[in-house]
Amino acid sequence: MYIIQLLNDLIKSIIKDKYGVENCEITITKPPEDINFDYAINVAFGLSKILKKNPVLIANELADELKKENKIKEINIEKGYINILLDNEFLKYEIFKIINDKTYFKTNTGQNKKVNIEFVSANPVGPLNVVNGRAAAFGDTLANLLKYSGFDVHKEYYVNDFGRQVKLFGKSIEERYYELHKLKEKAEIPEDGYKGEYLINIAKQIDLDRENTLEEVKNALELKQLHDIEDFFKTYGINYVLNWQKTTLENFGVQFDEWFSEKSLYENNEVENVLNILKEKNLIIEEDGALWFDTTIFGDDKKRVVKKADGEFTYFAGDIAYMNNKFKRGFDIIINILGPDHHGYIKRLEAIVKALGYNENCVKIIILQQVNLLQKGEKLKMSKREGRLVLLDELIDTVGKDAARYYFVMRNPNSHLDFDIELAREQSDKNPVYYIQYAYARICNIFNFATEKHIFVEDYDFQEIDFSKLEKEERRIITFLLDLPAYIDEAAKKFSPSFFVQKIYELVTIFHFFYNKYRVISNDDKITTLKRLLIMKALRISLYNCFKIIGITPKENM
Repeated sequence: MYIIQLLNDLIKSIIKDKYGVENCEITITKPPEDINFDYAINVAFGLSKILKKNPVLIANELADELKKENKIKEINIEKGYINILLDNEFLKYEIFKIINDKTYFKTNTGQNKKVNIEFVSANPVGPLNVVNGRAAAFGDTLANLLKYSGFDVHKEYYVNDFGRQVKLFGKSIEERYYELHKLKEKAEIPEDGYKGEYLINIAKQIDLDRENTLEEVKNALELKQLHDIEDFFKTYGINYVLNWQKTTLENFGVQFDEWFSEKSLYENNEVENVLNILKEKNLIIEEDGALWFDTTIFGDDKKRVVKKADGEFTYFAGDIAYMNNKFKRGFDIIINILGPDHHGYIKRLEAIVKALGYNENCVKIIILQQVNLLQKGEKLKMSKREGRLVLLDELIDTVGKDAARYYFVMRNPNSHLDFDIELAREQSDKNPVYYIQYAYARICNIFNFATEKHIFVEDYDFQEIDFSKLEKEERRIITFLLDLPAYIDEAAKKFSPSFFVQKIYELVTIFHFFYNKYRVISNDDKITTLKRLLIMKALRISLYNCFKIIGITPKENM
């Protein structure tokens, strides 16, 4: 149980016993910096409306009860606010728990509920770009926050390996292969096909991976086995790109529990079966030879085609079956992270959930806004079809995994993200990634210096380390560490990695201020040295956990 929850439960118990009130809003915050207390509680104002009493009088009554708690050293009433200063020995005990309890920053808020979080899910027709990178960093960080908050998280990548788009992709590779081997003078890329340079590389790689491919293709052409040829190039291309995407994501620190094939939904008749369910509910209508799902009943702006007049299923049909599949697998919460061009999908997905009779509150759809990659102040344009790509691989090579992941999660998903390459590479405090990693390196340097001085805090009995005097900045560090589990929970609850990143930055700022003001290791003050080394040890462990959540490297030297 983290400290804010502990205080919350304590105050609730006092209010119930003293006033018989069970439902009263309690807000626990940090007081202004000029007030030297750890927490401010404003519960007296809400109680005054219920009890019809002066909030200052109520605050004083509550303070009298809180003073009985040995966790609390001092209480001050300021205009109805209850300001609390925690007991120093209690703070030392919590520091000890941070150092020795590997689960300190993990809570049971999620109660092991099963969460399916689907993100990236880029079409397997090309390499991942920076927009996919934002989804990868956001989704992976959110998954980590949910895991720390006690949820059973399953990370999933939906592979769109069925339909017209992959056919065009396969045909584009086929044409490049013909051009490469002079079977055609020039590749005849379909109108909506793919023109990127990477397709030429794929065509070249085929012969390196498979012997006699050219002879097989020539024979198939002679026998007019065109379907076999198309299927070969499509399958090879999808597998090639998927392996490429997996490698990119691994280099980015992202691994999925499952790569779910859209094609499997058709092979297992899940699409037909779910459409039959909707037909039985009279939600599928036939018009002009096509089948339509009347999503307008559930708030959508128009009906959606699920099967065309030519018998071909639409992508939306697969989406219906996929959502049904997720619920059938027993997930309690389903999170879909979609790109900036998917706003229209929200009502459609909500319609699917409602139509199939599932709880719509179990589904969370998050739209990530556009990424603008800035190089020397200019925006770089991206287009998969035209082959103008800013690859995630290139960005990782240019700024590094850590900077890329941090920048992708530092803004709210509803905000457009301007990614400044020059700033991300800068080795200064202006670069937030450098700023927070430098804090960790500084702490490591403190312990390196302590080793040189043969001072090892582990050699001393924890109980003997004196916490009777704490500087304001020391208290700020300690109480911030105690609040980290609450911040993790709040970030998970808000689906907001950016909230958590901001908290890490705040913590690091407090540390840098402390570092520039005080010496940790003093030759003539053993008491202060041991106290501060203990605090630094807890801080190092805390930052390590924070970095692990957002997927960046805790660097010991910079």
